[in-house]
Amino acid sequence: MATLIIESSDPKNVKLLTELAKRLGDRVKSISATETEDLLLGDLMNSVKTGEYVDKVDVMSALRS
Repeated sequence: MATLIIESSDPKNVKLLTELAKRLGDRVKSISATETEDLLLGDLMNSVKTGEYVDKVDVMSALRS
């Protein structure tokens, strides 16, 4: 399964693309700007995972400095 995200500021284009996808038999889901940011942040977090454990004290110290 593949996912395609298209961002458009023109509501007419959104409607046209939605109708096309539905006619092709694909599912369409509209997401908010906040949901888009959450997806992108999650993707970024996954890309920088190290698998190492870091103590909470060390994290809080780094955030304060």
